[in-house]
Amino acid sequence: MIVSAHDGYPRWLNSGADFIEIDVRRDARGVFILSHDEPKPGTKNPTLDEVVRAAAGRIRIQLDLKESVHELELIERCPLDRIVVTTGNMESIQRIKERYPEVRAGLTKQFVEETTADFIALDHHHATEEALAFCAGYRIPVWVWTVDDKREMRRFMSDPRIEGIITNRPDEALKLRTARS
Repeated sequence: MIVSAHDGYPRWLNSGADFIEIDVRRDARGVFILSHDEPKPGTKNPTLDEVVRAAAGRIRIQLDLKESVHELELIERCPLDRIVVTTGNMESIQRIKERYPEVRAGLTKQFVEETTADFIALDHHHATEEALAFCAGYRIPVWVWTVDDKREMRRFMSDPRIEGIITNRPDEALKLRTARS
């Protein structure tokens, strides 16, 4: 289970989730920051380095790349055994897998037949039976985001084609996962 960090990463570090998902981009100074959207001037965003230090020994990190130019430099700032990467850019995945084959990389768009991605990350609205069957036919796992509805969590957690869910509600997801064990 992956917890989304959009609502302030520090509170999720000890959530019990397997990963904390962070959206990463560069600001005007060239610093890697957490930001889903283009950062506004004067806004104070946590830096990637801060999160990596804070997460050490507590939780692994899912880097959701919002820009596809600096992926190798970004990965080099992280412990390779503690990260996964998601991006909508196939060329980024290819560069990552060529340089760091041990780093799991997921494609965040509809599945394509020719991919070097280790998994597909689908918006929960796109995780239809048809899409899941298509991915299963190619034996590629699926991560689903952002699953906050308890009924959807239950459905995705019981589906063997789903390897992970990304949520803003780790408390609910952990209860459901514990109940299944």
